[in-house]
Amino acid sequence: MSEQVLVINDLPGVAKVAGMSNLPILEAAQFEVALLPTLLLSTHTLGYPGIVKHYLNESFDDILAHWKDLNVQFRATLTGYFADSKQIVTVIDYLESLDYDMPVIIDPIMADFGKLYAGFSEDFPEKFRKLVKYADIIVPNLTEACLITDYPYSDDLGPEDYPKIAQKLCDLGAKTVVLTSVFQHEGKREEETGYYVYSENTEPFYHMHEKEDVWFKGVGDISVSFITAYYLLGHSVKDAVIKSSDYIEKSLRHSTTVDRDPNLGIYFEPIIPEFSNDIDEIRKQQ
Repeated sequence: MSEQVLVINDLPGVAKVAGMSNLPILEAAQFEVALLPTLLLSTHTLGYPGIVKHYLNESFDDILAHWKDLNVQFRATLTGYFADSKQIVTVIDYLESLDYDMPVIIDPIMADFGKLYAGFSEDFPEKFRKLVKYADIIVPNLTEACLITDYPYSDDLGPEDYPKIAQKLCDLGAKTVVLTSVFQHEGKREEETGYYVYSENTEPFYHMHEKEDVWFKGVGDISVSFITAYYLLGHSVKDAVIKSSDYIEKSLRHSTTVDRDPNLGIYFEPIIPEFSNDIDEIRKQQ
């Protein structure tokens, strides 16, 4: 079986987010990575003025078409940031054309705090609605999940809403939903955050940790990379989420103890040796 994982995400030159996080983590898990950039940037889009952007335009379609002509087969696909909604349609057409089964992990990066990110067209949720059909795992925040499912968003959403939102994503075709940045207990709304894992015919699962006083861009990119790695190595989504969360907490501790520009994102490199050792042990048992 091919060990190539197709990563579809933006690629900033400076700062550890998006493809710059996906690649080192998946490669540390001993997967080969094929990268299809959706957008090239000098830096990520928060904290840096004067960003330089290069759009792929028709080259995005041409690259996928070339791989299809070469009959390149991938172990899995991980999607992140799309530069425009046309790229989502291109990926849907590509997935529809495949004659082999391939896990698809979707991080529908497009919104937060109840609204789309600046510059995103209003048809993004509708296009993601069609992409969800192919998702073995979808990892949205609450805003993204609400936009995709047409569930009314408010700041008061809580545990009574999560199963309804997640079921709507399953109705669209997702096999497993991992809602991020949720809380489990109303009385701890300001103290805890974490994941809600849901799939049909299984018991839902929460994995919580204490809220940190610091915030780094790119935590979601790192988390979905760890989840993807462990899932492809045979772990359940539940176990993959737990392991991912552990590495995120360790990375956050490293990030707060070094003299480093926080705009660079979360500093996860120090935990890579530990992660690699864990991967070695898993692969020895396969």
